[in-house]
Amino acid sequence: MNVGSIEKVNLPAGVDAAQVALSHDGSFAVVNGASGLQKVDLATGKAVKIGGTATLSGVEISEDGSTVVYKQPVFKNKLRYTTLKSVNLKDGKEGTIVAASRNLQGFALAKNSVGAVDNGKYTGKSLDSAAPSMVTVASIKNGALCVSVNGVNNNISPQGTAGQSYLWPSVSPDGKKVLYYLCGQGAFVCNLDGSNPVSVGMIRAAKWYNNNVVVGMQDQDNGEYVTASKLVAASVDGKVMQDLTQVSSMAMYPAVAGNGSKMSFVTPAGELFVMNVNK
Repeated sequence: MNVGSIEKVNLPAGVDAAQVALSHDGSFAVVNGASGLQKVDLATGKAVKIGGTATLSGVEISEDGSTVVYKQPVFKNKLRYTTLKSVNLKDGKEGTIVAASRNLQGFALAKNSVGAVDNGKYTGKSLDSAAPSMVTVASIKNGALCVSVNGVNNNISPQGTAGQSYLWPSVSPDGKKVLYYLCGQGAFVCNLDGSNPVSVGMIRAAKWYNNNVVVGMQDQDNGEYVTASKLVAASVDGKVMQDLTQVSSMAMYPAVAGNGSKMSFVTPAGELFVMNVNK
């Protein structure tokens, strides 16, 4: 991967970034932090609040850049629930895809359709006027790795479930592979049915760059706070790994523009950076 410049985005006062999602064309970002969801123009740094605070790893942008889908935590009788919401960036209209649930396993976007798995059941919805397409969704239920294909949800957990905990699952852009993290063991890529798991290294919060490369973070902490973190890229066959930043960059929680032109990351200080990729 030929990395070009890395630039800091000057966020307005009071806006912080604990997590970031990039639009398909790389023109804007949606950051999630204590200040709620903010749409940030990457050319100017101008931010507009579009929603409340989301859960980590719970924000996606539709391919046409018109809609943001996010998981929002809510509390009822001291119990934590999750609502899957959408917000139209053109008119600010909000929608609910999955009502407050104790068992929202995960969701994914494909073009302008969203698929969600709630307590093992698949729900699909179109984000525009077209009929919804079926979305393949990788999700987590009670620590196990599940994949919903054509609306049928199955536990695939390649390394089994006894004593295992799976995190950060996602489906490749071509819909053929699943990326996931296994606590204590690192990131893996497997087939949709859980077969042929391949280790791609000790990489956390990994995202697909394309069908052949994933990017993620390698962070270190002292038990209280993060002391160092860098971004790396790895081939899905596990044979090649490349540093994208230095450990002193404190780069965490990467995001990728769908067209591959940009990546972004945040720091523990709430800063936002954009990395240009030369194709």
